[in-house]
Amino acid sequence: MLIPTQVKSLRQYFYPCLGGILGGISVSTHFWLIFMPISLFILWKGSERRIANFCWGFFFILISHSWLYDLHPLTWLGFSKLASISIAILILLFCAFWGGILVYLWGLLVEIILWKEDVFKMKKLSLIVKVFFLSLTWGIGELILSQTPFFWIGLGESLIPGDIYLAGLARWIGASGLCVLQILFGFWIFYIQGRWERKLYFKKIFLLGILVFIFLHLFGGLTTPIKRNYEYPVAIWQTNIPTREKFKINDEFIEEKLSIAQKYALSNKAKLLVAPEGTLSNNFYSSKGIKVNSLLGGFRNSNNELRSSLLGFQIGDKSFTTFIDKNRLVPIGEKIPRFLDSFSRGLSAVGGIQPGSDSRFFDPKFTPPLAVAICYEISDGLKIRKAISSGAKLIITAANLDPYPAKLYNQFLSLARLRSIENMKNNLLVSNTGPSGLIQDDGKIIKILDYDVEQNEIVFPNFSSEKTFYTKFGDKPILFLFILFVGLNFFWKIN
Repeated sequence: MLIPTQVKSLRQYFYPCLGGILGGISVSTHFWLIFMPISLFILWKGSERRIANFCWGFFFILISHSWLYDLHPLTWLGFSKLASISIAILILLFCAFWGGILVYLWGLLVEIILWKEDVFKMKKLSLIVKVFFLSLTWGIGELILSQTPFFWIGLGESLIPGDIYLAGLARWIGASGLCVLQILFGFWIFYIQGRWERKLYFKKIFLLGILVFIFLHLFGGLTTPIKRNYEYPVAIWQTNIPTREKFKINDEFIEEKLSIAQKYALSNKAKLLVAPEGTLSNNFYSSKGIKVNSLLGGFRNSNNELRSSLLGFQIGDKSFTTFIDKNRLVPIGEKIPRFLDSFSRGLSAVGGIQPGSDSRFFDPKFTPPLAVAICYEISDGLKIRKAISSGAKLIITAANLDPYPAKLYNQFLSLARLRSIENMKNNLLVSNTGPSGLIQDDGKIIKILDYDVEQNEIVFPNFSSEKTFYTKFGDKPILFLFILFVGLNFFWKIN
């Protein structure tokens, strides 16, 4: 039988773990509206206990990134079954551990800034300054992480499809701003519950929070999508070629499939054909010549280095004439340290790829200017924003998400939809096994093909020169607020 102190100790561990699990489940799902507020409430509730912060972060990443386990089986790359399972589990646990460490470090800052005195007796102005600073710190942390290859999805991008109206604010404040709002909302719930528990007056704060919450949703939902036109039909080719089978496929097979896709495009008067990441082999040569202007995912050599690229072919071309290389590479899977070049395959079919230019702006001349994200690059909203600020009129996202499960597909869609909202641009998706289709400039889905089937489809993207507040100014307002609240916390003594 457990004694009361043991029960209390178990609760201190159980609730942070539960909070992280609920948060992880809610990422890019319709559960977000229920589970994420509870999760963030639990985060703030346990923020004065260091181990609680670690547990929350560990389980948040463990659940939200559980698709990493689907790296197994790696037997097709020469690993034994035991080694394959071990590698997949270790990668997942490593990511979860670092998630725990990062939230632990944030918790240390909370302890230093907030928990020196009783939060519920603190003067309102002082409390607001401290909580805003801590929330902005999390948002800036996600912004910094998003510029590294070790970031996939955070709080900022997690709320689609759960709350598309709140996500609408991204056209003003981007993903980092959405992240800050969520942390603030979690504190509001924690503060209301704490005052209620202590029998302190809380109705005014509760009603004010509800009004702010409603206003933010109304403001986020107030958008007028650009009027759709049907002037530029584009054919998308979802190839559905499993990664593990690519070794068995030769160029003749791909050229035959490409010919079918081109005939479909021509019969529907498409002006462009787009195929997913990795469709064409290294320096692919079309013996028959290309029949329709095309952007096809494939590989090329540059100075004896392999690049994953989106390759441009004009009518009549037998080899690509323009390209944009993938810049953000999957650590270990695609990009491995130089000293491991003898093991250059890594944990993917084509490991040992080198990165291209970091600019995502692409003007192939036979289409209007584009912002291109190749798979993993969809998580880098900053570079996509820069491309659109430079004149891109449409986002094209080419990917290969095989062999991962639907959880990753949903997260990919969430990221793609948020990039559309941030910049008020259509996002044309084409992936090996899905998702493929078209996203409207307000983040709503116009067309998504069925997963795991080969399919050709015509979509009609809008090309737009309009720029949102976020496109023009990026994260500068969030950075300004962060610097302001740093100053207020450390250099201005609030009585």
